[in-house]
Amino acid sequence: MRNFRNTEELLAWIINFFADEFGGNAIIRGGMALRLLNSPRYTNDIDYIFIPFKSKKEIQPLIEKKLSGVSGLEFSITLNSKVMVVNISYLSQSCQIEINVEEECDSQAMSSSVIALPYGMPPKVVRIAEMSAAFAHKIAAWNERELLRDLFDVYQYKTILRIEPNLEILRKRLARPRSYPNVKPAENLDELKDKLLCAANGINEQRICELKPLLPETELAGLHLRITAAVRETVAGWAF
Repeated sequence: MRNFRNTEELLAWIINFFADEFGGNAIIRGGMALRLLNSPRYTNDIDYIFIPFKSKKEIQPLIEKKLSGVSGLEFSITLNSKVMVVNISYLSQSCQIEINVEEECDSQAMSSSVIALPYGMPPKVVRIAEMSAAFAHKIAAWNERELLRDLFDVYQYKTILRIEPNLEILRKRLARPRSYPNVKPAENLDELKDKLLCAANGINEQRICELKPLLPETELAGLHLRITAAVRETVAGWAF
């Protein structure tokens, strides 16, 4: 048992723990996958895809068994139509894991060193979602919930990592969007392009302040210009 100093240290421990217990069957995606690629954006949860499974109910007893074996760790699991949510409390810290399942998911190996080494943990080899697919899912996630942090991640994929989104995956997500309150998702690439450009053009220095809890202060300067440019560049190459 160890005393975690902050949420990120607990997340680093969970990543290594899942790597040991589930290996390549647990694939990280979303903000934490970008964090492992040295993103400066703070995240307080981990998104996983577990393979090869058809139902979230199949993996619930596996998760419960592994977490129950950790002395001092408390957790709860809830299932909804979108995802399995695992809330974890360990000593003074707590965090959330979101888990979905797929029969298959393209992935690539990645070291956990970026998040593990600062806390004196040995790095592990983990799996993260293949980046062009992850980029497509990130754009789709923004379409469904319209969070500014998702547009920051678009900037990272496009400008920093130089990735192009998998448009076939994006089209499939647009055809079956997830429902969030007060958001009307675009239903095709043409609508999505207009929606993204409108959102990007509306970002200014005041709106960027929403990201203060997630980023170092030095990252915020001029960020609205960088995000706007990245969104424009992303949609410019789309073929309809």
